[in-house]
Amino acid sequence: MYWEYPTLTGEIIGVHQPSQEGYQQTEKKMHNGKALAEMYLLSMTDSLVTSAWSTFGYVAQGLGGLKPWILYKPENRTAPDPACGRAMSMEPCFHAPPFYDCKAKTGVDTGKLVPHVRHCEDMSWGLKLV
Repeated sequence: MYWEYPTLTGEIIGVHQPSQEGYQQTEKKMHNGKALAEMYLLSMTDSLVTSAWSTFGYVAQGLGGLKPWILYKPENRTAPDPACGRAMSMEPCFHAPPFYDCKAKTGVDTGKLVPHVRHCEDMSWGLKLV
């Protein structure tokens, strides 16, 4: 890709990926260190494209202060339309937010309680700061 479409200035682009184990190895400290290094490297990019529900993407966008492009997950084996969209903020998605209003003693849509909290672009029940 970089050979066919070089940068305008001719600068060299390098891609570094320390964690190539292929699957998560949570209990191994070396694997965890490589994963953290990879998230940090992602955070140093000028632009970021992540897959939906990506922990690496969420951490990288938060560390780097980036509003990424998110590739949406297919549903029922159907490609989403549009296939991607721009995140509304650099904040990560909280996958398991509370949905109970203690004062009202009932379930509520916590994405509508305050204007600075909204549902995530890539997970309808998740919440994020905007």
